Amino acid sequence: MSEVATKPCLVQTGQGFSVSYNGRFLYSKYAPKKAIAQTVANLSLLPGTLILCASPCLWYGLPELLQKLPADCFVLGIEVDAQLYEVAKAELEKIRTASEGNFCGLPTTQAQDARQSLPVALLFPDELFDIVEIISSGKTKHDAAWNFSFPPIHRFRRAIMLEMSGGTAFYADTYKKIAFAAENTIATFWKNRLTLTKLGRLFSRNVFHNLSALPRSVPLSSYLKKICRPIVVFGAGESAGKTIASVPRTAWQDCYVLCVDAALSVLKASKIKPDGIVAVESQLAIEKAYIGYTDSTTSASNRNQCPTLFSDMSSRKQVTTHTGGNVVYFASEFARTHFLEDLQTAGLLPPQIPALGSVGLTAVYLALQLRATTDIPVYVTGLDFSFSLGATHTRGAPAHTARLCSANRLRPLANYDAAFRTGAQFVQGKNGGIFTDTALSGYAQQFAGVFAGTKNLFDIGESGLDLGIVRRDLNFQNHGGSHAKPDDCPEIESDDFERLTPQVTAFFAEERKALFRLKDLLVNGDAARSKTMTVQEEIGTILARREYLYLHFPDGYECKPSDISFLKRVRSEIDFFLKDMRD
Repeated sequence: MSEVATKPCLVQTGQGFSVSYNGRFLYSKYAPKKAIAQTVANLSLLPGTLILCASPCLWYGLPELLQKLPADCFVLGIEVDAQLYEVAKAELEKIRTASEGNFCGLPTTQAQDARQSLPVALLFPDELFDIVEIISSGKTKHDAAWNFSFPPIHRFRRAIMLEMSGGTAFYADTYKKIAFAAENTIATFWKNRLTLTKLGRLFSRNVFHNLSALPRSVPLSSYLKKICRPIVVFGAGESAGKTIASVPRTAWQDCYVLCVDAALSVLKASKIKPDGIVAVESQLAIEKAYIGYTDSTTSASNRNQCPTLFSDMSSRKQVTTHTGGNVVYFASEFARTHFLEDLQTAGLLPPQIPALGSVGLTAVYLALQLRATTDIPVYVTGLDFSFSLGATHTRGAPAHTARLCSANRLRPLANYDAAFRTGAQFVQGKNGGIFTDTALSGYAQQFAGVFAGTKNLFDIGESGLDLGIVRRDLNFQNHGGSHAKPDDCPEIESDDFERLTPQVTAFFAEERKALFRLKDLLVNGDAARSKTMTVQEEIGTILARREYLYLHFPDGYECKPSDISFLKRVRSEIDFFLKDMRD
């Protein structure tokens, strides 16, 4: 950010003060309050709206805004200019300390509430994602001394940006990005809530299942920064088949092949042996991807010769027994919960990676962590996030095989249904027109947002949506200079986690004890009351750090120990998880 030429200066007008700054007036020279007051008067607000007041400066329009706020709304001032921020901060402090309980002309009770709900956060352009943090967690590293209380994210359904002064003109693009980030954060929370309502219980259950297997796994640290060969990441999109057909089979021996589990059968059919497999799917359906690849007879001595399975802690535990190779766990934060934090604190959670939502994005992220240096190229294919008319995956993928098995006169082999389902749309891809939908195109946008500009990350897929990275041809040898041969890559030792066995056993014992105590409190009430806490207080204490019991409830974004309906549903979950709490 360039330095500001002058300091803000108050200018007296006939109807109040304006502000002169950087050669322009931030309010009208004649009626400073009129424009923003009219804007607020014409504003239609819905309940659950986060109002971002861009460049609030003297906070003109705030009284009118507060008087028309619906329920569950919140006003957050945003100022990215350091000197204008000081003006806004000083003005808000005057408002907060207004005498006789009169806050912007509001009645006393409303004034007291308003004083506690108008924080101002200073956000410079290089700290854009502070807005994401404050909305997601209610915390920010700015203005800690103000001690304001930001509402939980589930109170909001939308966010709008309100330009409060001409100060927004100095950083128009930054304010647009902040508004987009706020809207996207709220929208993502509710999308994630839909996923957690359907799969949250399974995610938590899989974490506990995989936790019991963690002592027999290999640390991710044994693999990080170790791969000296070019890495090729395979998805199961149509471009994967085209890439395989265009490259001599012997060329793959000079690469480290990392595939998503849905592409495993495609590589096997082409006699390409993957070096690593990425698994994040939590449901039973993914088992089909491992048909024909099960090797339960593999001994520890030749385990390093089999593909390594990189498995999310929330993925299906049973797939870790199929390939016969080393199992390496990582953790993606599917929700912000205390029980995951407690596992992390106890050293029972493997290294965390961002929750990217897609196994393809996760595979690319891991590939970038595995390469020895950024000079090692990573190539991506099969991550199309789209499909052609009649086909959704490349030949040999589980979806294609299932279609072959079920095809008949009434259900043809070509899957035309996908192109005409709700949300599907025809768009221009890398190599002509293709079909996609809201979820798939969202993954492509996220891919571009996360990986755009990454050094030596190339897209070699011939079809699909644009991924926002450099596209290259299929001649690997012409990119990135010389690389180590496969036998030059350092051998990865199986340094297991057996030392964690006592900690895992102790964790499950503690959880079982807490769940039995919770069950006793819910069933017997005051008869089971302790001497130090009421029944409700003890129930709340136990539930607060065990969100897995209610994370998947439609209202599971908060703990409600005083809600009888909530507690009845919790009671039904206790036995379910007790069954899985085994060491």
